[in-house]
Amino acid sequence: MEEHIEEFIKGNKKAFDRVYEKYAPSMFGICMRYANCRDDAQEILQETFIKVYENREKANPQLTLGPWIKTITIRTAINYLKAQKKMLLQEHEDFFERPQETLIPEQETGNDQNSLLRLLNEMPTGYRTVFNLFVLDNLTHKEIAEYLEITEGSSKSQLAKAKNWMRNNLEKKRNNERA
Repeated sequence: MEEHIEEFIKGNKKAFDRVYEKYAPSMFGICMRYANCRDDAQEILQETFIKVYENREKANPQLTLGPWIKTITIRTAINYLKAQKKMLLQEHEDFFERPQETLIPEQETGNDQNSLLRLLNEMPTGYRTVFNLFVLDNLTHKEIAEYLEITEGSSKSQLAKAKNWMRNNLEKKRNNERA
């Protein structure tokens, strides 16, 4: 148990500052996955920690704050994208299940994290959002559908499109490097 959680829950400013210092860097990384520019990510992060502070009494003092703050961060990012009308998902009920494929070809796994993040940020927002929620945040299609107010089929369809987009762009990148 983190010793400053109870003080944070009571509204102690120094305890909140410690929570911010500890969690802001990792939450900013999450914000960057959902937003495709630093300014948007900064805005999402700021809104996240406003919500964290305003809802501090809902935090469980027996648990670490990380998972609770991560949930708030993801929801804040999604709401931000919706409000900015940057997340346009197309409803496709005709999605069909395919065998699980690797998302990134094995020869590409050696790429540094920054180049993959840049590529992820180039992905269309709707694809990127579902990709983040499913692959990086480990949500189910049912949970994604609830978060985004879409059908499970649309979530699956967006993920399939995101995989294809990533695969095609990794192939283009590989071909450009060879040339």
